[in-house]
Amino acid sequence: MRLLAASFVGLIRSRRLAAALFTLILSALVAGCGADESATGAANPPGDVAQANAAAVPDSDAPAAQPAQAQITPTNISPEGEPMAASVNGVPITVAQLARERERRMMGLTIEPATLDAFSAMVLESLIDQQLIVQAADQGEIVVTDAEIDNELAIQAELAAANNTTLEQVLADQLYTLDEYRAATRDMLLWNKVSQMVTANVSTAERQVHSRHILVKDEALARDLLAQIQAGALTFEDAAKQYSLDGSSSYNGGDLDWVGRGDLLQPEVEAAIFALQPGEMASQPVRSSLGYHLIQTLQVAEGRALDPAALAQQKEQAFLYWLDQQRASADIRRY
Repeated sequence: MRLLAASFVGLIRSRRLAAALFTLILSALVAGCGADESATGAANPPGDVAQANAAAVPDSDAPAAQPAQAQITPTNISPEGEPMAASVNGVPITVAQLARERERRMMGLTIEPATLDAFSAMVLESLIDQQLIVQAADQGEIVVTDAEIDNELAIQAELAAANNTTLEQVLADQLYTLDEYRAATRDMLLWNKVSQMVTANVSTAERQVHSRHILVKDEALARDLLAQIQAGALTFEDAAKQYSLDGSSSYNGGDLDWVGRGDLLQPEVEAAIFALQPGEMASQPVRSSLGYHLIQTLQVAEGRALDPAALAQQKEQAFLYWLDQQRASADIRRY
């Protein structure tokens, strides 16, 4: 599905936008790249160690992590006597775990003291999400075997060797012991398996509309163009090429390609194209935050198969919704 954008803000929301946001929000703690992401259909935790392998030996010129540490004052203690940063349904996330993960994430970054607390909070939220995944896996009797972990480590070792280093060196550079990385790999595989479980029933098809539009800023111009098109004095394609402010579709006669529900940033435009019959043109300009649109629906397809990118995004959204529900129903305490 194309992204509609150019000199103006695009109409079509990128199918990958939520994925990027998802990675930013969750920033999951684990590495790993051996798993088949296409089979998952939802966002996987980013792979810090995998990225380090791909980059081979760490860049010695990269900025060092800031030595400053967030001041975390716990108000509770875990059953083992350790200060807690949070707990998820009674399972502790210790201050030490948070500090260790924050230190890993800070490598190569310059974190200003004023933003360190916010950075720490982001890391803590990702650890909370990971614990929700682990608990969901337990409830669903989803397990990761030692053999699966060994396979992932073997892949990582091959990647490291291809970059003239060793897995042990890469792990050390990323502040992982081998036991810590095995645990992180187990979490990554659990994340993938839970994602597959959650998104297994996402529909692979939906009602879609093939439409086109002309975007202008001035209502008077929009009405003038509409009148000319209706009178046959100007074709829709020519009007789009000459007047439309949406540079990503104007060259193609305003063609928006196939879109489904939720693909458009402007709800007014989406409502209009789904209300029209095939071949029908809106009788009035449609106003949105971008300006005024002349809209025509060309084709309507019930149950049209989603392309791979669209299907991946549908699964991404389903997983995000599920994770939000897990958060809402969990007993999460931050100290």
